[in-house]
Amino acid sequence: MKKLIIAAFTFLFIATGCQQKPKTNKASTVKPIEKNLSEKIENAHQKKAFLKNEAIRFDAAITFGGKEIFNANITITTASDLAKITYKDGNEIYVNQQNIFVSPNLKENPGVRFHAYTWSYFFLFPYKLNDNGTEWDFNFNTKETKNPLNTAKLSFKANTGDAPDDWYITYSNNNNVLQHVAYIVTSGKTKAEAEADPHAIKYINYKNINGIPFASQWEFYEWNLNDGLTNKIGTGNITNIQFVKDFRANFSIPKDYIKK
Repeated sequence: MKKLIIAAFTFLFIATGCQQKPKTNKASTVKPIEKNLSEKIENAHQKKAFLKNEAIRFDAAITFGGKEIFNANITITTASDLAKITYKDGNEIYVNQQNIFVSPNLKENPGVRFHAYTWSYFFLFPYKLNDNGTEWDFNFNTKETKNPLNTAKLSFKANTGDAPDDWYITYSNNNNVLQHVAYIVTSGKTKAEAEADPHAIKYINYKNINGIPFASQWEFYEWNLNDGLTNKIGTGNITNIQFVKDFRANFSIPKDYIKK
């Protein structure tokens, strides 16, 4: 990042005998701070305006291999510390930072923790790029022969979140809007196993909600360093996006819900 250079006008008064030479002004050009790519993406997605809202709500329907694996309403604070997920069958998940609590019918469901964090993280991804524990390689390039997009790699410091071994490769256009993101999921896998099967999420059909862009459709692909996106494997429909108030004040986990 270039340092901002501020030069004050310098006035030189040089006397020769009783004669004074005219003042000479010497000023350098003021250069703006050059932001890194992650900050540019956040700015393109209106992060400052997004964070002025307390919480956001949306419906997400996720399908893989022709089978619906998730269909629920998600309400989450813009700070992403509290969330409530209500499935279409009425079952619920409450998220309080790293703790999740589920309705009794989800007690034995092994996938609740994955679902509790994954889809909201993909939705909030443009606003999570500089969270604590993030580490960036802005010089990262894939081996694709035809890729007009800007790439960078996001990884995490140890003990960050639920899956610190996960990584993400962002693809953004010249307007710094996310186009797709390659990733690995280490939940229930070793890092080596996850890296043998990387995927990507493609963000399409952006819609403005209060002047803030959100992708209303997701597509999931197999992905590799040489070819980029390959086989399409899933879809996501994101609907009814709206900002909400008083979510934090009304957040209350039912007493009979089970901590997972």
